[in-house]
Amino acid sequence: MQSLAFDRVLVPTDMSDFGKLALRYACLFKQRLGSRLTLLFADEFYFPIDVLELPAGYYLENAPDAKRKLQERLRDYAIANCGAETEALIVQDAPARSIVNTAKETRADFVIMGTHGRHGWRRALLGSVTESVLREIDRPVLTVTPMLMGNKADVAIKTILCPVNFTHVARWALQQASALASAFDADLAIMYVAEGIDQPMLPQLEAAFSQWIDPHVRDRCRYNQIVIHSGDPAEHVLKMSEKLTADLIVVGAQHKWFSDATVIGTTTERITRFAKCPVLTVVRKAMVERPLEDELLVEAGV
Repeated sequence: MQSLAFDRVLVPTDMSDFGKLALRYACLFKQRLGSRLTLLFADEFYFPIDVLELPAGYYLENAPDAKRKLQERLRDYAIANCGAETEALIVQDAPARSIVNTAKETRADFVIMGTHGRHGWRRALLGSVTESVLREIDRPVLTVTPMLMGNKADVAIKTILCPVNFTHVARWALQQASALASAFDADLAIMYVAEGIDQPMLPQLEAAFSQWIDPHVRDRCRYNQIVIHSGDPAEHVLKMSEKLTADLIVVGAQHKWFSDATVIGTTTERITRFAKCPVLTVVRKAMVERPLEDELLVEAGV
């Protein structure tokens, strides 16, 4: 089982202005929770033959020196933004693969990264690196949206929204949300969208929902529970996050195999794409499980 600790944070960066936004959240965890930060710059360093001005041997001979200078630049960047004790790593590999592998090697508790997405009238794009990481990684990922770029205020976590759906991965996400709410002294809103539930069944469902919330969540932080009768879960979560002015959404996601690719659920994907606040996606491998809604409703006498 994954740890609920927030001791080590991996922060992939390209040292751009947008990259500093993710660093602001990383520094918040460092200041409030004492998290240790590791900055990662990853890229595939290659030299296209058709644009080389000098023989290929020249570039290969000077590659170590170029990497050393890049390491120094990243180190200076880390010190300037996060403090002297921040670790800085350079990895010569594809960014997404490097992030997943480095998270395992450094035993990072979670990853904080910018989405580098683009938001249009049809859809939002997370960016290929972010999408690949979410498909492959086995630990939580905090994604920071470009829509926060104009926010000059200090980052803070005062209100957390955690949508759940009575699954084991949702319970794990709720535990993460509860731990964060306790650590940041934040308010926690726990939300469930009751798809396909008839109106007369709502009181029993709300009772089952209340029972489903772990007792340690009740004892650990301030929270309120929200049940919405019907509708599209992602749309309701996004609207609720804006209504509550949420500083963070914590959502569970399962890795599922489809043909030869790994995917996450569409609700989680849409929340991560379109949310106007950071989203912590708590990723778990898909499990064969019996729907808990049925069990809880039976217990509640429905």
